[in-house]
Amino acid sequence: MGSIKNNIIHDHIYLSNSEKEKSCNKLSDTPPRKIRKKCDIETEEDREEYFRRRTLNNASCRVSRIHRRTKLDIMITKCVEYEDLNGKLKLKNLILSQVINQLKDHLRTLVSNENKPN
Repeated sequence: MGSIKNNIIHDHIYLSNSEKEKSCNKLSDTPPRKIRKKCDIETEEDREEYFRRRTLNNASCRVSRIHRRTKLDIMITKCVEYEDLNGKLKLKNLILSQVINQLKDHLRTLVSNENKPN
């Protein structure tokens, strides 16, 4: 029996909260105005909100452009470094190929000298 009473009180608490929420929501039945273009401005508050949003957007765009340029500069720097490294590795590969060919030639001459009848 006690648990039924607790459930009733518990339900009553949630019921009162939802009623409070409903009354708070009724205070602002009108949806906020959408100011997307300069021509949507009707009041001074609209003007302030529009220019506040434009200022924030301009600052955000400026930061975005700075980050994009920085990222591009880093990529260009890495590209130059990798091209330089690629050139060095190609040169090293060429040198190693020449050394291998010289060693093969030397080995062939040694083998052919051993196989020659005396």
